[in-house]
Amino acid sequence: MKTIFTLIMLFLTFNSFCQEISGKKTTDNLNYSENSKIKVFYSDKSNKFHSNQKPVSIFVNKKFIGSWEVLNFINSGKIESSKIEKEKFEMNGTEYYGKIFIRMKSDYNPKFLKLEELSTKYLDLNENPIIYQIDEKVIESIKTEILVDENFILKIVVEKVKTSEKNTEINLIRLITKTPENIKKANEIQIRGIEK
Repeated sequence: MKTIFTLIMLFLTFNSFCQEISGKKTTDNLNYSENSKIKVFYSDKSNKFHSNQKPVSIFVNKKFIGSWEVLNFINSGKIESSKIEKEKFEMNGTEYYGKIFIRMKSDYNPKFLKLEELSTKYLDLNENPIIYQIDEKVIESIKTEILVDENFILKIVVEKVKTSEKNTEINLIRLITKTPENIKKANEIQIRGIEK
């Protein structure tokens, strides 16, 4: 419960680093049923909301692991404490507008690797372009900039995806984390067959 409260406080504080959204707010009720009309949502990182967000740096056990997007990929059950500093600074040519320090429990030792290092260690890939996805989130950072906790990865699924371009193929690398939901789903028995 303490961990959930800590994460909620992190995200609420993170919002104080963001710019206010100007424009209309939607009040659409998002209740879905089998009679629902198709709703389309564009997840465009170049839109006004995303372009106004100020990056915040994340440190785990005093090690820089990336910007705010990596918060989703930290084992929240192993967080002991967090601290926030609202000061502007520059690191590796990027200007950050705050720091979030996360200390993991003493019995947990995260092993952070760059996505590129993780791919080299576990995968045998061709030279095709790579898209990384962690759980349901597509990673938009450069593969040499974002760090993931190797100890928090349950499995890696590699898919070759053909694009609309003739004979063009990409490698979709899906990292599935060790969340309780993912572990439960991975242990479910799937029965395949034809119903008569």
